[in-house]
Amino acid sequence: MSVPGTGSPATGGTRDEVGGRQSSRAVLHDIRYSRFSGQLRSRASSVADLVRTDVMRPLGLRRSAGAKVWPFLLLAAAYLPALAVVAVPLLVPGVPLEPLEMLSYSALLATDTMVLLAFVATTVPSLLTRDRRDRVLSLYFATALSPGEYVLGKALAALSLVLIIVLGPLLVLFGGSVISADAPGEWLAEHAGDLPRLVGAALVVGGFHAVLGLLVGSLTSRRVFAVGGYLAVVLVGPALAVLLANVLGDDGWLGLDPASGPMRLATRVLGDPMEGSGALAWGMWGVVVGGGSLGLWLRYRGGRDS
Repeated sequence: MSVPGTGSPATGGTRDEVGGRQSSRAVLHDIRYSRFSGQLRSRASSVADLVRTDVMRPLGLRRSAGAKVWPFLLLAAAYLPALAVVAVPLLVPGVPLEPLEMLSYSALLATDTMVLLAFVATTVPSLLTRDRRDRVLSLYFATALSPGEYVLGKALAALSLVLIIVLGPLLVLFGGSVISADAPGEWLAEHAGDLPRLVGAALVVGGFHAVLGLLVGSLTSRRVFAVGGYLAVVLVGPALAVLLANVLGDDGWLGLDPASGPMRLATRVLGDPMEGSGALAWGMWGVVVGGGSLGLWLRYRGGRDS
């Protein structure tokens, strides 16, 4: 039996025979509590550590080789179109076309839409389901993180993951266009304004799917249910949006499609708007991002594992 803070010297334990049976005496240890003399890290660093861990784990980093196969296959599929059109003028001299003439930013977003949905479904919801399954939320909230900081860290991690697969290929296409141009400096000066639009378009797409994936993941502790719930939303939603557009004779209703709606909005940010990128699409985006963020805060503000 240990008695902390007694200040008593330790006494040795003995064993003696009493009636043919062994008996042992309790041992008092000299244990005192002392103040922590190290350097405390800020709460912001705890949020940053949470973000870093939650970005690395879904990508299979610092895990077995098998854990890396699926995420890196999706990353390769997302980056391949941009790399292909960049490689053509670099590897085949005399090709008169620039990368952006073969594949525009808007077309690249549309090409990568299905890859994005598969990537989000298998990475973002599990950022929350794993913690609920392992019942570690109370441990988080009792130490380094508040519920609000926890949600913020998860949101930043989810957004970072989505931007890797949305913004990354756009930047590859932009950078490849610079280095393949006849006069790279002049091309960069002429198209420097594209960079803010690329970031803005990626944030429109990434913010929507990050919040939607987290919201679905917050409703269950089972990863398979969260993946299925997200896929149900983004696969059934397009059919309903197309049905409304056909019945009402207005392509603007296509903006309610949760799979392609954010991408349609991104094309408007890029200056190349598609059908269905009007007020309905912005309204749906605001409801999902704003309402979903509020839902996440309400879900976790009590700091419970249930």
